[in-house]
Amino acid sequence: MLETGVGADAMEAALRWCLSGPCCGDVPYRPRFVLSVGFSGALQPEQRVGDLVLASEVVDTEGNTWPTFCPEALADRNLPAGRVLTMPELVGDPHEKQRLGKQYQAVAVDMESAVAARLCAQHQVPFACLRVISDDWETSLSSHLIDLLRQGRVSIPRLAAKVLRHPKLIGELWRLASQTRLAARLLAEPLAAVFFSGDWAGDGG
Repeated sequence: MLETGVGADAMEAALRWCLSGPCCGDVPYRPRFVLSVGFSGALQPEQRVGDLVLASEVVDTEGNTWPTFCPEALADRNLPAGRVLTMPELVGDPHEKQRLGKQYQAVAVDMESAVAARLCAQHQVPFACLRVISDDWETSLSSHLIDLLRQGRVSIPRLAAKVLRHPKLIGELWRLASQTRLAARLLAEPLAAVFFSGDWAGDGG
């Protein structure tokens, strides 16, 4: 299991290493498939925080599309499926979410899945994508919050400086933390099903 962090660059760095045949002992490791798991924003009105989305395919804003598959451990769970869109930055404006949902016929938006799908296609490794909604269709993220989260990891001094300049961030951060905890809890069960199924083990791993 790899924790890549937020954004395309972090995903690319981690997955390039994973797909490069790193050695486990003396045996090169090659995953049987890659399952990208994480948080996403809703692009359809019926979705709520904590709803799961199993990607039927992944698209980006340049018109590229990558197919996905469903791991056996998730096949009998009747998870809602739909198209996942990858954007270069967080989408915080509800009107923009609505526009993107219509334009790309997507149900969720994230910042990493297209990168993972592209690299897996290049290395001919099957790719699956499971996302959980952490902010719904109508949730607005302020420009200050988006700027704070842009680098993925937030330093305490930078956070303190932002909050001092924009006190309303405290309520927004509290809401985001609460929604993320709920989303993570609901994501844990299907992820554990895949992990303990043994399907994830790679050749030589």
